[in-house]
Amino acid sequence: MTTRQPTLGSRSKRIIDHDGLQFRDLDGDGKLTPYEDWRLPAGERAADLVGRMTPQEKAGLMVIGSHHPGYSGFLPNPSDELLNPEDVWRDANPITSQPYPEPVLVTSSTDNAINLRHQRFLICRDNLAPKELAVWTNAVQEVAENSRLGIPVSFASNPRNHVALVAQFGVNESAGVFSEWPNELGLAALDDAELMETFGAEIAKEWRAGGIHKLYGYMADVASEPRWSRFNGTFGEDPGLASDYTAAVVRGMQGEKLSDASVATTIKHFPGGGVRLDGHDPHFEWGQTNEYPTEDALATYHLPPFQAAVDAGASSIMPYYAKPVNSSATQLPAEQWAGPGRQFAEVAFAYDPIFLATILREQMGHAGYVNSDSGIIDAMPWGVEELSKPERFAAAVKAGTDIFSDMADPTELNKAYEQGLLADADLDRACTRLLTELFELGLFDNPYVDEDAAAEIIGAEEISALGAKAQRQSVTLLRTGEILPLRPNTKIYAYATGRTQIDSVQEKLAAAVEKFGATLVDAPEEADLAIVWARPEIALFEDDREGVALSVDPGDNGVDVERVVEIEKTVPTLLAVNMTNPWLLAEIEPGAAAVVATFEITPENLLRSLAGEDGGPQGTLPLTVPRSAQAIADSPRDVPGKFCGEDYVYLDRDGVAYSYGHGLRY
Repeated sequence: MTTRQPTLGSRSKRIIDHDGLQFRDLDGDGKLTPYEDWRLPAGERAADLVGRMTPQEKAGLMVIGSHHPGYSGFLPNPSDELLNPEDVWRDANPITSQPYPEPVLVTSSTDNAINLRHQRFLICRDNLAPKELAVWTNAVQEVAENSRLGIPVSFASNPRNHVALVAQFGVNESAGVFSEWPNELGLAALDDAELMETFGAEIAKEWRAGGIHKLYGYMADVASEPRWSRFNGTFGEDPGLASDYTAAVVRGMQGEKLSDASVATTIKHFPGGGVRLDGHDPHFEWGQTNEYPTEDALATYHLPPFQAAVDAGASSIMPYYAKPVNSSATQLPAEQWAGPGRQFAEVAFAYDPIFLATILREQMGHAGYVNSDSGIIDAMPWGVEELSKPERFAAAVKAGTDIFSDMADPTELNKAYEQGLLADADLDRACTRLLTELFELGLFDNPYVDEDAAAEIIGAEEISALGAKAQRQSVTLLRTGEILPLRPNTKIYAYATGRTQIDSVQEKLAAAVEKFGATLVDAPEEADLAIVWARPEIALFEDDREGVALSVDPGDNGVDVERVVEIEKTVPTLLAVNMTNPWLLAEIEPGAAAVVATFEITPENLLRSLAGEDGGPQGTLPLTVPRSAQAIADSPRDVPGKFCGEDYVYLDRDGVAYSYGHGLRY
């Protein structure tokens, strides 16, 4: 039992003096109850608190929904109020735009979230300035402090520390506030697990300064399907590197154990989301299956990073929407089969006790909780469509799912309890796991942050410099030429081509050229050299459509290939390709004077890297560039390109293979 007095945080002034020490009187009864006693272990405090909660309070704890300030642009009717005053119901899923059978509560008013629906896990999606973020999270914590049991709030977020020239809801809503690093593929291109641990430790300071306590990330999925729109959120094609990186970011963000300095990680998407049929994602009905054509591919390529996460102490694991299908080759030992002659139950992983209880908990040793992906009850209930919503909740909880993501309404979970589909023991097991994390994070003793310090810590100069350096070094030199290193005092024609908001990217690239000290010209004919930045994109919620083939041809994804080739014929051209996916390069690579891969980078840092700052490009490919669309079609979707053989790999105009690990130096 510890007796070192922690710093307590209270706005209600409910403090108890006991044994010469101070404690927060969370239930307001003037007595020291065990869950208020910071001297006790987190698990013991959690068990005591669970015994004091009503079934309705437990159900509220088991849903985590998006929450916003009253003035948020995400709300249909923003107000001038700090706290959201209104519930918001929608007829369609805000992420996928798929219609709901009936209106769904997508976010609560703050008062209703805390006091009516008893939520304590909330998802922060707004891109607020540092002090604004701290003021808002503190205000929500004050409402929670004054509730019946004083249970604090845990704020979760998707990643906030990567360059996002275009932010996307549900993927990377936030950009330009926290320190900016290359995307996950860019970090993987550096092949530096020590840097990854430093990254996690440093950004955790930013997150806690703003009052955010839980990361929805990182993706431990090994990318084995080039056409998957979420390829760029992974650490690439190598299970070993993905394992090292996943463990490193868990250690960095959480520390040796969870504490009041930690950010809890939710590693996703168990048991590996990279196994996509023709690239289609299980957000959608037509992409709902995980099919494994290669024997033992699951254990060989996809499970190792999750084992690394568990071994590093990841606080929670998120299963994907997908369901495994029995047309697969053998993946599991006979004792783990769903039944005679039936390897899989063919239900989504969040409903599958073999994957959650047997494999994740018993075999792999996961001791934390399981956090479902968004909308598994009301939007993507693959394999359990015939069940009612209370039955879906019951099936998932009994399988091992403890909390349900992007849900603001526990009504149907309450019905599952009221109908006898779930017992007290089922709720108690999940809530004990969830509350243990909140106690370990120190939130029951002080949920508040220093609002003035937030602006000094978030996006601070030192950590931002580390992120900028990582951006520059992540650039990967695929083919060099006389135009490199880039020099100022030259005439440069800059051209960005691709998808989302490409005009804005063009403006930023042009401004960076001028800031670099070069002369920006209006036509290739006037230039000493051209910089072409090809930014193709497979947009998850735009391009993934039923019956429409996904492609990694840049021309199919926004790049004006004809214009790129024309520029390359006119003037020596530096071709930069933003590798969110392994793009087909046969049309645009041969005519370039030099070629680099980028992994989300600001234009200014791109030019500084090309000029040789910090040694110039230091990255190596975390993926394999495929030879052709046919090579992709002929490859198994469950085996990463790195392992698909020489005939799979693209050879450039000089016969150099753009295989995993390729990268040159100046």
